[in-house]
Amino acid sequence: MAPLPSPTAPLKCVVGIDIAKDSFVACFGQSSFSQQLHFGKETTFDNTASGFAALLSWVVKQHISGSPLWFVVEATGVYYEELAYFLADNNQLLSVLLPNKVKHFARSTELKSKTDQLDARLLCRLGLERALPAWQPPTPALRQLRALARERQFLVRQAAQLKIRVHAYQHSYQPDNRTLARLAAQQQLLVQQLKGLDQDLADLLQAEPELARKLDQLTSIPGIGLTTAIVVVAETNGFVLVENERQLASYAGLDVVQRQSGLSAHATRISRRGNVRLRTALYLPAVSSLRYNPQQMAFYARLRARQPSGKPGVIAIMRKLLVLCYSLWKNDCVYDPHYHPAHLAEKEVAPTT
Repeated sequence: MAPLPSPTAPLKCVVGIDIAKDSFVACFGQSSFSQQLHFGKETTFDNTASGFAALLSWVVKQHISGSPLWFVVEATGVYYEELAYFLADNNQLLSVLLPNKVKHFARSTELKSKTDQLDARLLCRLGLERALPAWQPPTPALRQLRALARERQFLVRQAAQLKIRVHAYQHSYQPDNRTLARLAAQQQLLVQQLKGLDQDLADLLQAEPELARKLDQLTSIPGIGLTTAIVVVAETNGFVLVENERQLASYAGLDVVQRQSGLSAHATRISRRGNVRLRTALYLPAVSSLRYNPQQMAFYARLRARQPSGKPGVIAIMRKLLVLCYSLWKNDCVYDPHYHPAHLAEKEVAPTT
């Protein structure tokens, strides 16, 4: 029989990293079989390639061979990305956490102060106490697809705002022709940039035939166009970390939450704690599917029979479209309107407000 491990032997080693624009603070910690946590002194490194190499050298000196080593980073803007890709290239286990998850964990502790050193220790403690998902970097094609999709969403939003400005100024009292000309030039520039962006997307899909093929499968869903399919795949990194439908709905902020305490019970609603780009991209396809997809129309009619407001039904359609995209992507197939597994009772869940 193998000898039992020592109660003080390290069970897990974690490096918590609080990152900023020019530097980051790292805290090394480890947990033992007796569930005791031990933290080292926090150290500051430059947020550069030399700082990343110094971080690995610093960790090697403290890490005990044989125990798993994890790095935990908070997704602070884009400042974490270079370090995350560096750690991934060096085959290090890494978890990238959303700020709201770290914030909720901080509330569960007795920590009241907030400094870079304390934040690094907090991330280290979170990694020691919780089982966190491993971060997987997107492929170069998906990374480029996400960048182009986000840029397109931004330009479309700018064009819509500019159109409203032009309309309002045109109908104001004695508008200046020079201002109108400048606004028209801005509109023309946005149109040209959108055309160039669409051409970049077409070139990318031509260079990645497998990606283009799977996107075509998603567009077989009535209401889902190529632009929507691109946003869904880009924002979910090809569903690489999605394990089930509930997790996907939560990531998009389309999960239904309930507030109830004693005799007080509020109407259910969606959490909105998720990827706002996904929700934005799915709204118009959900409205469109209510005109062209008989299955979604019937589903929406059943929900409207129970609820006077139509908004919860549209939100439920958004969730169904997202789950359909996930299913077709994972199963590598096209949409079949007659497919309905007999053994699976579909749950029709929608918020009430």
